[in-house]
Amino acid sequence: MPASRPRPILYRVFQHRREPGLCCAVRENLLVPHFVHPSAWDFGANVREDGSLPLGFQPAPAREASGAFGFYLFHHPCETLSPMYGRHWR
Repeated sequence: MPASRPRPILYRVFQHRREPGLCCAVRENLLVPHFVHPSAWDFGANVREDGSLPLGFQPAPAREASGAFGFYLFHHPCETLSPMYGRHWR
C-alpha cells in the first residue's frame, strides 16, 4: 500500500512590528503562543503548504516545529507577506 501524502496544513502567519522580516507561523488548529501579543505582532496572512508560501517559509521544518512547540519562527527577507513576494511550493 503506497504511503499517502500528509494533508496540507493551513498556518496563520504573524509579523513582528519592530523586527522586520521576523514571522511566526501557527497551525490553524493551535492556539497562538502567548508571546505573539497584539502590541508587538500583526497578523500577516493565512498560508497553506500547497499554495503560495512566503519566502523563508519551509514546509518540513514548519511541520516539525509547530508539532513540537506549537509555532514556527522564520525570517521573511522581503519584510512583507504580500503575495507578490511569495512562491508556490510543490
